[in-house]
Amino acid sequence: MYKGSNKTALLSQKLIGDALLRLLENESFAEISVSDLCREAEVSRQTFYSLFGSKENVIVYTLQNSFCFTPENNSSICRSASFHLFCQNYSSYIVRNRHLLELLVKNEMMHFLYDVQYRAFMDCSHFFGDITGDDRIYLVDFISSGMNSIAKNYVLTGCTADEAFLEKLMFKLFGGLYFMQKHE
Repeated sequence: MYKGSNKTALLSQKLIGDALLRLLENESFAEISVSDLCREAEVSRQTFYSLFGSKENVIVYTLQNSFCFTPENNSSICRSASFHLFCQNYSSYIVRNRHLLELLVKNEMMHFLYDVQYRAFMDCSHFFGDITGDDRIYLVDFISSGMNSIAKNYVLTGCTADEAFLEKLMFKLFGGLYFMQKHE
């Protein structure tokens, strides 16, 4: 996938990413051909392959650049002593990006969001940066997986939960509070 700074290439990447999202409104990811994508974005196949190489890379690019819940963009979350703020901001992210999440779930592509989210957290030195080695790998995987599951189930349950419900749910799940409660 292209990672340079050429303005024309960067614009073409954005056009291709936007085109894929438009096409996903009416077709499944499997049904969309590279030719369809190039036609919709008004770029050549050569441009597509030199920038992305595959349709899957277009999804990764789009998530990384437009839809990833990144610690850098929410640095107060990473520096905060309160994980509660993290849960609050992620629940807002879920509701705000409902439509994209629906497209990902419908096309069985939530694993791309997990991959992007995991990498973003691993690359952020402020996100549990004091935890190192294997402990950090497992912690980031646990949080990324949990976030992905909550977002997916938000869609599967009809997107009816509000931000407050999601925030409380996340805080209880990640905080282990369900294991401490007696269930009657």
